[in-house]
Amino acid sequence: MITAGEIIAGVFGAWRLARRDPTGLIWFDSSPRGFVNSFWGPALILPGFLVLQTLDGTFETDLLRPLAVELIAYVIGCVSFPLAMSHISEGLERSHLYTRFVVAYNWSQVIQMAVLLPAGLLIHLAPSDGMAMLNMAATIVVLVYQAYVAHQALDVKPASAGLLVLLDLSLGALIQMIANRLMGA
Repeated sequence: MITAGEIIAGVFGAWRLARRDPTGLIWFDSSPRGFVNSFWGPALILPGFLVLQTLDGTFETDLLRPLAVELIAYVIGCVSFPLAMSHISEGLERSHLYTRFVVAYNWSQVIQMAVLLPAGLLIHLAPSDGMAMLNMAATIVVLVYQAYVAHQALDVKPASAGLLVLLDLSLGALIQMIANRLMGA
């Protein structure tokens, strides 16, 4: 089981990376235990994800089926990119940094949700062109942050890190499209 100290260290490391401080990486536990525990990052933000899905109307007509589909899609999303990266990191000759990357990637999702959730709430509470721009800006900030995490944790060039973010986005979009089809959307 993960301790509060491990959660704090993981989130703090992610926060340091968000401030463009590469020493944030020292806060991550890159051991096999730390790798497994880093999946608590996505688990901690699950309520925020469900709030955003609710705001988007996912649960308007029914609750049980869409909730089951979204939860399954969420879990698949949490493991698909790290699984793909286990092979891609070998191709990049960065397999020795794979664990560190996944740990940083997982904990960075907490910071990403801390940016996206308020923007998502604002756009639904006060819809306007300005709020749409704020939401777009928040999304861009998160994508740049993801690229920075990949750049630092895998020690790859920024262009390679950007392509990894594109792969993550593509996997996420594919998983969400399948989930939407299962819900009849």
